[in-house]
Amino acid sequence: MTTLLSGRSVPSREICDDLCFDKTCEDEAVCNGYTYGMYCDFNPTTKTSKYVRVIDVCDRRTQCKDKTDELNCSVTDISQPTCDYNRFKKIVNISQTQNWTHSVFNYTRCYATQGKISGRYEYCKGSGHTADQTNCTDTDKVALSCKVNGYISTVSRHMVCFGEQVCDDNFENHCIRVSVTCFVHKHFMCDGKPDCEDKTDETRLICNKMTDPKCIRRVGQSKAGPIPLKWLNDGVEDCVDGSDESSGWSTCGEGRSLRFVTNNRSCENVFVCPWGKPGYVELEDLCDGIETCGNENKVCSESLATPELFTSPLTTDMGLSKHLSFCIKGIKQTHNFLTDCTTINSFIYPDQDVFGVDKTDITLPVGLQNCDYMFGELYIYTSCTNKCINSSCPLRNIPRFEMCPDQYPKRIGTIVNNTYLIFVTETQNKIYTNNYFVCDNKIRCIEYSKVCDLVNDCGDDSDEKMCTNHFQCKSTGRYIPKTSKCDGTFDCLDLSDECNAQCSSYIVEYSVLTGLSWLIGVLAAIANLKIISKNIISLRSCRTTVVLFNKALIVVISSGDFLIGCYLIIISVFDGIVYKKSYCQEQISWITSTECSIIGVLSTFGSQLSLFAMCLLSGTRLFGIWNSMKFSGEVTWTKSLQVAAIIVIMILSSLSIAAIPVMERFEDFFVNGIRYPEELKIFVGTPTKQKALAVLEAYYGRMKGSTFSWKIVKDMVNEMYSHDFQYPDHTTSDSRVDFYGNDGVCLFKYFVKNEDPQKLFVWTVLALNFGCFIFITISYSVIGYISCRSSRNLTQSGANKLVTKRNRKINRNISIIIFTDFLCWIPFILISVLHSVEVLDATPWYSIVSIILLPINSVINPLIYDDTISRLIISPIKRLGIVISNSRVIKSLGGINILSARKSTWEAIELATVKDRK
Repeated sequence: MTTLLSGRSVPSREICDDLCFDKTCEDEAVCNGYTYGMYCDFNPTTKTSKYVRVIDVCDRRTQCKDKTDELNCSVTDISQPTCDYNRFKKIVNISQTQNWTHSVFNYTRCYATQGKISGRYEYCKGSGHTADQTNCTDTDKVALSCKVNGYISTVSRHMVCFGEQVCDDNFENHCIRVSVTCFVHKHFMCDGKPDCEDKTDETRLICNKMTDPKCIRRVGQSKAGPIPLKWLNDGVEDCVDGSDESSGWSTCGEGRSLRFVTNNRSCENVFVCPWGKPGYVELEDLCDGIETCGNENKVCSESLATPELFTSPLTTDMGLSKHLSFCIKGIKQTHNFLTDCTTINSFIYPDQDVFGVDKTDITLPVGLQNCDYMFGELYIYTSCTNKCINSSCPLRNIPRFEMCPDQYPKRIGTIVNNTYLIFVTETQNKIYTNNYFVCDNKIRCIEYSKVCDLVNDCGDDSDEKMCTNHFQCKSTGRYIPKTSKCDGTFDCLDLSDECNAQCSSYIVEYSVLTGLSWLIGVLAAIANLKIISKNIISLRSCRTTVVLFNKALIVVISSGDFLIGCYLIIISVFDGIVYKKSYCQEQISWITSTECSIIGVLSTFGSQLSLFAMCLLSGTRLFGIWNSMKFSGEVTWTKSLQVAAIIVIMILSSLSIAAIPVMERFEDFFVNGIRYPEELKIFVGTPTKQKALAVLEAYYGRMKGSTFSWKIVKDMVNEMYSHDFQYPDHTTSDSRVDFYGNDGVCLFKYFVKNEDPQKLFVWTVLALNFGCFIFITISYSVIGYISCRSSRNLTQSGANKLVTKRNRKINRNISIIIFTDFLCWIPFILISVLHSVEVLDATPWYSIVSIILLPINSVINPLIYDDTISRLIISPIKRLGIVISNSRVIKSLGGINILSARKSTWEAIELATVKDRK
């Protein structure tokens, strides 16, 4: 406690706090060495004096015995500051107002005018009523300097946000209600010192972007500090020296995008609004839910594929009865809800005795429900009646009468439990309701239908963070339905909805497929490389054209199969060595990369080259057998050039099929999507042309014409952003998802649908390949038939049994060729057809197709078309048989006869093989 000069005691914390502790206001009498009001009638005994309040000085009512409080009150000097005073008083039972003019003294200036219990104390009333709050002697009482009646003067901080104009520009009343309980001058905001209990004066949006240079604010600050960028060149001087309205502040952009920034060391381009001020949206603020200008929210909603949600149940009885959808009679699929329905009467929040408010009846299932798929009112009514399995009620803040002061101006207050007031509103049906969710910031209230609806309507996430029906993207904080998590489609700019602890992806998803990819790739590469080297060396020794042509085709087949093996090895390397677990985050970069396109061209070129060569080889062999192997002519330069020309034509045909989809001139047919940098914030993942056009229509409005090239689309997207100076231009960093980027395995896009522009090309290639399969099958079937007929004739005539055995070997190889081709192409073509007619979605099967189905021939062909690999496999088996036959156990069992029989068999097979080669 502190004892004052009058002898009274007051709490020490109340001294000089600019609020009068009681009606005497003596706690504010002596501050910073200055006295406000006066002391008189000193008592030497008690050493106390009488205190006269400022408002009691010169009030024509004597307070001091020596009348000092009424001395010098009359205006005698024309330069003496004065003000009018008026007092309502009864004189001889007649009420009247007394008016006079009195002087303003230093001890009556800038005194504390506000009491904690009583109202405002005023020394001046009427004309010049603010003169006592200007030209303060105590500098600590000064709030700002401004022109008053054309002259520079200081103004007391007691006049700030009071509502009475003192300054000619009324700057002392430039105040903002930053929260329900806090109303401050704009210069007390964003100054690093919280003036509100909830600190909302330091958390407003304008505080996020401050100047780097500093200045002294006109109100509140005595030291220089940063100011919000919004205050620069806004027509109002906020700095003492007026520098905020001058040039020289850091800027970025030009023309419509010219803007003030903290510093111009990291300027970037902006999103340009088609209309509205300020005409641009900075990229960091784009799609933040705030409509800055133009139709920003509409563009963002379209680009981010904001889902349409069912948030309101069927409402009857003038809004007092809510029927959740699955409790409506006659609704289909009621088998999904096996519980009966019940009605909960009188739902209200808070669940207390609220006077005069109409309560809501809710019809919903008896049993518990999964609320992860409910939104808005459905979520509120189900969770707040304890009918959710794992979801709690998001209602936490009671809609007290003082909440959300800027909303619902026609609110009505009603009492709850005879203790406090809440606000209610009247509907068109004359019903009083309080179905409002109060945000944690207490500034905003929203309807129940906007709670848990995947939109941050409160601005502080309080309407969404308690809900269990969403997934929140990490970098942007955007909410998406829980069902959109791990669904294979990117909905978050940072890909966090698909790349997280619960789900991720690899180029090759399963470990079994990964192992097969390595195994088949290595076997195909080694086996075919062996055959290529062997046959290339033997090409010079060919004496007849037919032998040269056969060996050349075998080289071509093995080359194509070798490329398939290389393709599998490369995919395995990127999957298991380069990316590993990071592939999910790098998936878009991978499928839009040049490497993926090259690998796709490599695999397609290899498979088509091998297929065309097998087709030609089967035709050649059929022609030879049909004409009893009567090929005329030895190998000449002319014949060699003819063979080479045929090989070149096959190579060019295969290369054309593989390369046409990646040629830029055909991008409108083969590009499946465009990937834009995350910084643009408009496009998520790799939007298709249809998606891009929907976004462009939201930006530009209705567009005439139904077909746009990718070039036009990219040009129109570029126009949505500024291109100032040498700032990084993210619109030029787009990359294409070409024909081979439809999946991480970078395979030919065999699975197409009716809306795919490349469907005609794909089906043409599939038809061509199917035709090759039919031709190969027919050719080898005829060869097999001729071989069987020859064997029967030789058997009947008792001819050489080795020839018969050779024919059987040919038939066996033919069966393998037809069977492997069938396994390779028929199931594959069948799947493509079913995918095209949308019977099934074969997109997830690309890994199986690329690793198992298509490479079958690449491993088996070396065993069929050349005996090199067969002999490499048979020789170890033969040696193992010899070792076993020579063992003591086998000899003791009569193994000599077995060995002799097996030896004669191997010799017969080798002899047949030699004759076959000849």
